[in-house]
Amino acid sequence: MPESSRFSPSFTHWQPVALSGVYLEDPLRTLMDSRDSLTARLAHWAGAPITVRLHAQGPGRGRRDELAALGQKAGQRVWRREVTLEAEGEVLVAARSVMALKACPPWMTGLGTQALGHQLFARSARAPRKAIVQRSSLEMIRAAPGFLALPVTWGRRSLFALGVGRAPLLVQEYFVHERFTRCQRPSHVKGSTPRHFG
Repeated sequence: MPESSRFSPSFTHWQPVALSGVYLEDPLRTLMDSRDSLTARLAHWAGAPITVRLHAQGPGRGRRDELAALGQKAGQRVWRREVTLEAEGEVLVAARSVMALKACPPWMTGLGTQALGHQLFARSARAPRKAIVQRSSLEMIRAAPGFLALPVTWGRRSLFALGVGRAPLLVQEYFVHERFTRCQRPSHVKGSTPRHFG
């Protein structure tokens, strides 16, 4: 069956992971559902350190769906960061994070090649009672990341609240490695044997 006909057109729009009804094989299913550090999980899965390659960071244009998720008006400028998470030279995940430009904290603008997830979860761990970082439910889509001409694949997103009354951060992650694309199938197709990374 052609790849383009295997998935419902409804997955061209973001929708809750919990209500999607789509079956994804491991490791993609576990990664899609996880709510802790994706970078740490990727390192465990790949059996290799994860390198963050920075492609863009700074002021930019927000996409319509991003601005809607952030509660921003159309045409608003955002702070955006685009990276790929890589292991042994292979791109595993492409990530784009955006937030209102005026709300971006200084520590975030200087992240460079540091993993954003590590920073977010470390800040939460340092002061758990203050609930510094809160995360929304996960949503999923089947689309291209929108940078580096990367292919259509499964992506997920969620909002992080970085403190009471502060503007949220939208984090979008796309599972682009071919090992993940072999795990993507609708529930009515019976399984193939997963292969290991590399």
